[in-house]
Amino acid sequence: MLDNTKLTEVIAQCHQELDELFLLHQEAILLEKFDAATQLLSCFKELHEFHRGFEEKQLIPKFDGLVNQRRWPATLYKNEHIKIQELLEKTEKNLLSLSKSQLSNQDLRREIIVLLDEEKTFKGLCEHHQEREERGILPELDEQTDEKWRIKIVKPFLKEWNCCMKRTTEIVNGIDFP
Repeated sequence: MLDNTKLTEVIAQCHQELDELFLLHQEAILLEKFDAATQLLSCFKELHEFHRGFEEKQLIPKFDGLVNQRRWPATLYKNEHIKIQELLEKTEKNLLSLSKSQLSNQDLRREIIVLLDEEKTFKGLCEHHQEREERGILPELDEQTDEKWRIKIVKPFLKEWNCCMKRTTEIVNGIDFP
């Protein structure tokens, strides 16, 4: 059961759901279902932007005000968010380009490989960023903030997150994966 008073648990769950969604997007690419891949990437982007916004509006300012930041400064998380956003936009452009191409057979397969290789950079950055959050800012906020404050910010976040996830699940269920 998820402990909604622990940012570490709440955000780690969001990270897992984002990771799964991105994998579904990549599966759709492998199956040459570019419309589905685009829809899934759009869902990922919506959820990721909501997640990032929560961190930037609620968590990072609070973290920046802590006296005892043991691991990494708030600026690291902000800078990584910028880089993630840049790579996500590049991923969208690359997918659009591939989906509009008239390639087939070996040429298409090779371009799919190129796209997945480029997405590996994005996934690697996300993975390292999530790891830093789960080892740095989140446990530090859990240890150094009041539970009432955490509940106050987590409750509306999870309500909206779950609504977004419900819409995403409906889209995923509408995709015909073999």
